Amino acid sequence: MRAPRRTLLVVALASCLAGCASTDRSGGTKFLREGRFAEARAFHEALLVEEPRNAALEQNEAGVMALLAGDVSAAQRYFREAFDDLEDLSSTTGETVGTVLGSAESRRWKGEPYERCMNAYYLGITYWLQGDDDNAAASFKSGVLRDADSEEGEAQSDFALLWFLMGEAQRSALHSDRGQAALARAHALRPENPWTEPQRASTGNVLLVLETGLGPRRVPVGRHGADVAFRARPGAVVRAEVRLGDRELGSTAAIGDIYHQATTRGSKVIDRISGGKAVFKDAAVIGGAVVLRNSGSRTSDVIGVALLAAGLLASAQNDMRYWSSLPDDVHVLLADLPEGPQTLTLTAYGAGDRALGLTWSVPVVVRANRVVLAWTRALPRRAAAPLDPAP
Repeated sequence: MRAPRRTLLVVALASCLAGCASTDRSGGTKFLREGRFAEARAFHEALLVEEPRNAALEQNEAGVMALLAGDVSAAQRYFREAFDDLEDLSSTTGETVGTVLGSAESRRWKGEPYERCMNAYYLGITYWLQGDDDNAAASFKSGVLRDADSEEGEAQSDFALLWFLMGEAQRSALHSDRGQAALARAHALRPENPWTEPQRASTGNVLLVLETGLGPRRVPVGRHGADVAFRARPGAVVRAEVRLGDRELGSTAAIGDIYHQATTRGSKVIDRISGGKAVFKDAAVIGGAVVLRNSGSRTSDVIGVALLAAGLLASAQNDMRYWSSLPDDVHVLLADLPEGPQTLTLTAYGAGDRALGLTWSVPVVVRANRVVLAWTRALPRRAAAPLDPAP
């Protein structure tokens, strides 16, 4: 076979393999945007079976959908399983070799630091919604520790949302310092948020947590997609006015910028491997083409085709998997309400304080000597279904 024909066969094979490299996960985001939480959950449950290497990712996605639909116990089970998987950051020899020689997505998904932090956040939310503020505090603390584990030491322990929630959960669980150290850290990080002000943060028996928008999207950039960039997906809601009947409780304030968390981390080792593979890919293709062009023997043909195949078939693209159902930002508000079942009414506002025509209710059962959690989310087309409050 002549060298040009061999080259064409190699190119065709490479194109075929490149077209079958990754799983299309966009269906889950589509269902989420349309408020079809049960279908979104089923979508990710199916992927959980089909793609075992993505287990922690699909468990997190399914957990969000279960929480949005009001199934807190199922959400907690998903987040707990993902939490345990994400605690193990080791890789098998086969996964390591596969990452170096093949696609970065061939290894188990362990997420970025911000995604591991958000897994701890959601686990804490599910505990708190079920009345277990002590385990909620422990979960948020785990998130703080994960945030501190940045490879290059950049932006460590700056996740104000986790500090604030940990402090409030510790205050509710009557920890020794009533969460004052954690709340002080949250205030230092986000002094512009009025609810982190020490006097306000240490009072109130209801904490409202409101999620808005969709988290950052991971996209390939650079030569052969070897580098990664994040694209923000902010929602229209920038704040929500909160009322209890005719009583005005105030406005939510942002404290958890997820895009900021995603983009304030140093590169990981795996990113540098991908960059090196991009250089190898180019060098192998050029070298193979040069050998074939000047080939005068069968041995040279074999060497040239081998180099060309190695360059064409090598995958330099970075890992593009990401937790697509995360929010863009998280808002909080504290209120002091009468004991018993209560219903908060939220009215959403956008940029320029423009009313968005979105109003919904969030039930909560207020208990004596505790800080209870009310959680909700504003989505592109509707608000999340109200959660059944903890007894």
